[in-house]
Amino acid sequence: MFIIAKRNYLVRRADGSFYRIEKDYIGEIPEDVAESELVQRAIVGGNIAVPGGTKDKELYKADDAAAEQAAEYDIRPDTEKPAAEEEAKKSVKAKSTKKE
Repeated sequence: MFIIAKRNYLVRRADGSFYRIEKDYIGEIPEDVAESELVQRAIVGGNIAVPGGTKDKELYKADDAAAEQAAEYDIRPDTEKPAAEEEAKKSVKAKSTKKE
């Protein structure tokens, strides 16, 4: 699996050994590491991007999508929310002012 990692990961393999994924790593990882729960959760959370190919355009596209996913899953109150949520809040406020 070809990935872009945004953080360091230490994945335990089935034989008990560890596989290190460095921050800012771009490249292939073994299939058993790709199927690990840690890597799969990082993909869902947006900390590991999985581009459709190895061309620069695809890498940038996957990186942007992963950044949006990471912002969506970030529950800290002091962080900025994704643009979609901001737009939804603005439309709700606009609707409420029209009713008055």
